[in-house]
Amino acid sequence: MSDPKLTKRTELYAHTYLRVVEDRYDHEEEELRYLVKEDPDFSVVGAVTEGGKVLMLRQFRPGPGRFCFDMPAGMIDPGDTALETAHKELLEETGYVAAEMTLVAETYVSAYSTARKHIFLARGCTPIQAPEEEENVVAEPVLMDVEDFIALVRAEPIIDLDCALILADSLGHKLF
Repeated sequence: MSDPKLTKRTELYAHTYLRVVEDRYDHEEEELRYLVKEDPDFSVVGAVTEGGKVLMLRQFRPGPGRFCFDMPAGMIDPGDTALETAHKELLEETGYVAAEMTLVAETYVSAYSTARKHIFLARGCTPIQAPEEEENVVAEPVLMDVEDFIALVRAEPIIDLDCALILADSLGHKLF
């Protein structure tokens, strides 16, 4: 089977952090049409403290319209690396720094997005300051025992579930 050939790209919507395009491809005498979100890449951090607690965020999310549990995360700014972003977002959103930060996985957000998610495991996290306040963000850091984290992953809709599953695995817990 041959690769589809991109024949036309049309911008449908553009905003600061989101661009939607329609891509048209030719493939074996058939035209294929897709809507694609062009998002920036971002880093997500599964964080564990020196004492073995899991550090999560309880954050209001406008899509679901409610508070959800989440992990520290943010878009990678031009000129920054995924690792620099992971350290920066952990500090800004929780006030913690990591003794060790390891890239454990990279994945595309979806088949219809250009964004890649860089998933990090942070160990030995310690607090050094209060979380920074950010416009349009309502969030608080939450420390929980590993068992409570595992129960949360099984019971609650979590933003970045893939990251939570990787963190659980890194902590020696198989959920499925």
